[in-house]
Amino acid sequence: MSAIDPYDLFSYESIAFQDTHPRHLACLGRLFEMPAVGPGNCRVLELGCATGGNLIPMAWYQSQASFVGVDLSANQIRQGQSMIDCLGLTNVTLRQGDILELGTELGGFDYIIAHGVYSWVPTVVRNHLLELSRTLLNPAGLLYLSFNALPGWRMRGMLRDILLFACRDIQDVRQKLEAAYAALTRLKRSLAELQALSARYLLEEINYLHNAHPSYLLFEYLAEENHAFLFSDFLTDIMRHRLRYLCDTQLSFLFPSTFGSAVETALGDIENDMELEQWLDFVTARNFRRCVLCRDDAAPADELSLEVFADFAFGCDLTPPPRLDLRRDKPASFRQPDGTSVAVKHPLSKALLLEMIERQPDLLPLQQLLPGAEQRLLRAGGKPLEQAYDLCLMELFTLFSHRALTAAPEPEIFTQYTGARPAATALASAQVARGHGQVATARHASLDLDGFAARVIHHLTGEYDLEELTQLLLKDLETGALIPPEEVKLQKWSKQMLHQRFRQNCREMLTLFSSQGILAADEARRHR
Repeated sequence: MSAIDPYDLFSYESIAFQDTHPRHLACLGRLFEMPAVGPGNCRVLELGCATGGNLIPMAWYQSQASFVGVDLSANQIRQGQSMIDCLGLTNVTLRQGDILELGTELGGFDYIIAHGVYSWVPTVVRNHLLELSRTLLNPAGLLYLSFNALPGWRMRGMLRDILLFACRDIQDVRQKLEAAYAALTRLKRSLAELQALSARYLLEEINYLHNAHPSYLLFEYLAEENHAFLFSDFLTDIMRHRLRYLCDTQLSFLFPSTFGSAVETALGDIENDMELEQWLDFVTARNFRRCVLCRDDAAPADELSLEVFADFAFGCDLTPPPRLDLRRDKPASFRQPDGTSVAVKHPLSKALLLEMIERQPDLLPLQQLLPGAEQRLLRAGGKPLEQAYDLCLMELFTLFSHRALTAAPEPEIFTQYTGARPAATALASAQVARGHGQVATARHASLDLDGFAARVIHHLTGEYDLEELTQLLLKDLETGALIPPEEVKLQKWSKQMLHQRFRQNCREMLTLFSSQGILAADEARRHR
């Protein structure tokens, strides 16, 4: 490592990551019939919390829960503490510290998060992380732990080898990054006409790295410590520290059928669940794992409980197709925020998803969503089939297992402001003011912002209505505070056309922000 800690020059991009939220972890625990503590009153520890970009939004939206974050970088802790002070939060504490020096003084926790740590530290730190987690986990507590997985990571490791070679004689962090980007550009040009699978894979990774935050390149590909593990070896390690593997945060990865009938048939004779998961890593060339662990003295059920699932509260961030058939048992494509689609077949499932979309960002139990869904079916001329609820429940579980559906162990209501002069939450305003490219949503997703969206949030102080916001944005365009979107034709559009387009875009932004839970409610506005 260079004399200057790279974390003091380039803070790791720390954003809200849904899979780590106690809401989701509690659901996974309860599906295996563990008495996991609900997100509303839990105690959470994050090891390697960076600037708190994952932990602070949890604390903002879960005001009755308690959060502790630890990171080795004093600079990142200072940045996180500045955000905490700005928001006036009293339920989250960040501290600078070495994992090797942490012990029982931290107390017990219902959830421990270690995202982006395990693969990037020496063996002695990994061992203490596991030992510490076993010591600090409450009896029904859960540990989220991610790591680079073999054999899939060997492909990325090939690119890491190339970049380490390109930076082999460079100590300065900024110069190292410059050399790495230059090497990526050279490699991209060299591979442009090659058709080998390895070349195509490298090109895909290079394009991703050019668009990713520089911290990802620095701390993933250029880090001194970066280790990948076979899942089976990982299981051996955690058992030595009296921990037990529960599941992956995306349950679909547990089932061979997810990857097609050929995989399901080929692996059909493997009876041991852990061996089956290892083989799924093999056939899918999986390169990253997000594991949920519990103490070895916990007693989770062997099978997932659909009855428990039926009692959860639900919400989704899907976009329905323009024309949705609620009368027939016919697949329809709902679009996810990342642009990918999921197929939904049963009429009742489709109607329930429409109810969830309309109620965003709230998470509501099925019994509360069903009356509205049934009315939708009746208005569309549909007739619920016998046993439709059971079929619908299976389809909803499939959506949840693919992370296309958000679930919570109890209902969660996020009061939104619906008046004429909206204000962003203090959290969203503070994130934009600090130049963040994302804001955390009520469901703990990261909403990407372009320049227009960021300026809208900047102006959402509760002082302006839609027309006034539009005028402010037009003024930003004139002064250069807002770079015009690509589709804006400044040379061709009249002032009236530009005004109409900005007003429409602003209205769409407000609708989006409301659905994501980042507009402040009346009570919150009074305390700004």
